Amino acid sequence: MFRTTVVAALIAVFALSGCTDRGDSSEKVLSTNFALQDLNGKTVNLTNFRGRVVLLDFWATWCPPCRSSIPAMEQLHKEYSAKGLVLLGISLDHGDWDYVKSFRQEYGITYPILKGNDDISEQYMVRTIPYLVLLDKEGVVRRRITGPGGEDTIKKDLQGLL
Repeated sequence: MFRTTVVAALIAVFALSGCTDRGDSSEKVLSTNFALQDLNGKTVNLTNFRGRVVLLDFWATWCPPCRSSIPAMEQLHKEYSAKGLVLLGISLDHGDWDYVKSFRQEYGITYPILKGNDDISEQYMVRTIPYLVLLDKEGVVRRRITGPGGEDTIKKDLQGLL
């Protein structure tokens, strides 16, 4: 009985460890268009960035791992925006946008921040944050990364996409 339980547990661990979507799949998934407002009320459409590599960073002010990943995202923005990368922060704070504006200033975020919602979270299958989605110039999803620390992987991917 004990051995059966251990074997079943190991099978479950190995099966579930492949469900994290940290990698890149062979299936080509076209990104879903969206129209979200930035913190100034201007509508931003994803289709406006066709022909450019786009990195979507789903985050929230109340999320400690998101806060810790801001310097790395800011560095990616500074290093690669002149080469064609568009970094869009999508805040999932749901509400107090004045606080998000002050948070942006406090943390020195210079890339655009968009007001996220439940629809965008569902469209991009956001289950935990921070969550990164890298899109190529045709809008195909090239990488999804859950959790902080994916900037090195993104940098490697950018070498072949920009």
